[in-house]
Amino acid sequence: MGSLFDVVAMIAGRRHGRISHAQLLAAGVDRPRIKRWRSDGRLRPVYREVYAVGHTATSALAELMAAVLACGDDARASHRSVLHARGVIREGPPKPEVSVPTPGGRRQKRILVHRGVAISPRDTMIVEGIAMTTLPRALLDVAPSMEPSALCRACHEAWVRYRVTPAQIEACIARNPTKKGIAKLRRAYGADATLSELEQEFLRLLDRHGLPRPRTNIDLAGDKVDCHWPSHGLTIELHSYRFHATRWGYENDNARRRRSRHLPFTWGDVFERGAQTAAELRVLLVTVGRDAPGPISGPGAS
Repeated sequence: MGSLFDVVAMIAGRRHGRISHAQLLAAGVDRPRIKRWRSDGRLRPVYREVYAVGHTATSALAELMAAVLACGDDARASHRSVLHARGVIREGPPKPEVSVPTPGGRRQKRILVHRGVAISPRDTMIVEGIAMTTLPRALLDVAPSMEPSALCRACHEAWVRYRVTPAQIEACIARNPTKKGIAKLRRAYGADATLSELEQEFLRLLDRHGLPRPRTNIDLAGDKVDCHWPSHGLTIELHSYRFHATRWGYENDNARRRRSRHLPFTWGDVFERGAQTAAELRVLLVTVGRDAPGPISGPGAS
């Protein structure tokens, strides 16, 4: 059997290298030994009564884990911290945000603590070993303070990455009917999002040439599509690796295009050959109509 420190390192290893004072005591480490380990560097304070074990390496998830540990057993990562940890928003990482049900308690430096927050068990989950709120609850929590366009993009990303549906968001709202920002969140998940410079320039191109604007980033037969003209039966995709933040997004979009048989337009079509693209679209909007190829059945289609 290994040493007591090996046991502590194993426990911390399941928590991104972080451990609380209470967890050390539960593992059989007495207070004098904790003090010695702090002195010799085996325990390095991160927050009050929360330690990094044996190293100073950090990561966004390790910092979030430490923040949750610092705020007590009932604490949950919440708000923007959840959205960032799960890749729904990319700005940051933000200052750790944690929600706790009790109204009092000690202040924690470098942590934004929301106190007296009741959270239903159905609105919580464990991700990468970290207790946090679900994505619908996180979206509801940030709705009052997030810009409408950013909230719309977050709802879109939650759908694309995790299939967070309006029905799931509405179920969360039903459990939290007095929360602020409900109307704003409903507008956001039902709105058309514009997610990239390519999409914004494409809409400006349409405006310059007097062409009708499409619905953008909407659900069509179980897939999110970039641009859709319902009355014309036309759907197109805007295709550029440059404007995808991750390889995952690039690969996912290409798989979606294979399923859906939508017409692709590229960055060059929009930024370099705009007049030619507008002329082509003008013809398509007139001729495609009901004969346009629609989504086909296959993995992910519904």
